[in-house]
Amino acid sequence: MRMLLFVILFLVSFDMHAQTPLLAPYMHVLGASAAMIGFILGAYGISNLTGNLIAGPFLDRFPKKWFIACSLIISGFILTGQGIVTQTEAFLVLRLLLGFLMAFVSPACFAMLGETGRTRSEQGELMAKNGMVLTAAAVVSPAVGSFLGVQFGYGPSFVILGAIMWVTGVFALIVLPGGRKKAEGEEQAIRPASLKLTSVLENRYLYLAFLGGFALMYAQGTIIYEIPLYIQRENLSLSVTGILFSLKGLGAMATLSQFWLARIAPEERTLVGLGLLSVMMYMFAIGLDLSLYISMFLLGSCVGLLFPALSTILTVHAPRELYGSAFSIYSAVLSVGAILAPIVAGLIGNWHHSFFIVFFVTGGALVLGGFHRIAMRGAPN
Repeated sequence: MRMLLFVILFLVSFDMHAQTPLLAPYMHVLGASAAMIGFILGAYGISNLTGNLIAGPFLDRFPKKWFIACSLIISGFILTGQGIVTQTEAFLVLRLLLGFLMAFVSPACFAMLGETGRTRSEQGELMAKNGMVLTAAAVVSPAVGSFLGVQFGYGPSFVILGAIMWVTGVFALIVLPGGRKKAEGEEQAIRPASLKLTSVLENRYLYLAFLGGFALMYAQGTIIYEIPLYIQRENLSLSVTGILFSLKGLGAMATLSQFWLARIAPEERTLVGLGLLSVMMYMFAIGLDLSLYISMFLLGSCVGLLFPALSTILTVHAPRELYGSAFSIYSAVLSVGAILAPIVAGLIGNWHHSFFIVFFVTGGALVLGGFHRIAMRGAPN
């Protein structure tokens, strides 16, 4: 089942990352202002956040296969619709629907994957392999998205990506097991949804994952907003945007391929990753004369260090029967970062100011995470 999940995660990640170089320029073509573009990009996160909070308890109670397959099939039609609409308001509605549906997919896949790991080291290895799969998709998909945009235009590109999403949903419906395996001795009264969420939120060991995830997604959200518009302002080819985001994926792959990192505690990897990310954001903010290609590669290296570490914290410290709720809350926190970043960047409208804010967010997360690490040492697990 692991291999099947990896295939599905690759296709989903490929489809979502392929949209990255297309979204902001396409909305600009539709007539959206800079602030409106930021709001629409953030709106996806708003609906994704809502879906995450709703999804968790359902994922713990019902077979995850149906949430994955049905969400992907419907999302395929919505992506196709994004390529057909001609008004920004209609595009906004479709993005809201897409964000809500995709909120069920990622936590369901991560929870199913985490359930297959038996030991801490095995779970860490699984999350590293998962990171490599997602990163491999992130390497090739922006370039493919840019190629589609150049060859066919923005609208037809979204139609093609919608078809890929629909096929992925049908594939998941056919190959994933439908039942939910119960852990030994789990034949107990079903916990209310509110109690499940409360149990996860009361687990202090998970706070570092939530904090780091928010900071990482705030940084990524700003990058996704600023880079394509910068390329457009400089009158460079859309393919440059795809190359930059592919280099970001290659940087992540370079870090993920260092399997010896999995032997280091995920908390330590998280703090190191946040420190490196803060430095990168400061370099963007002050406009350091460093090639954008190199900068994106280094940024990807930080992402490759952080994401597996954050996921491993969840699988190690959350009870298996609450994986659905834990990953849903984690995904909700990621959505908050994804919501705020493009909205703030759109309102500010200044590259340097936007990245200074990102620097304070990532630096603040590093400081708070360091205090959290010190406070939790010696605490009962």
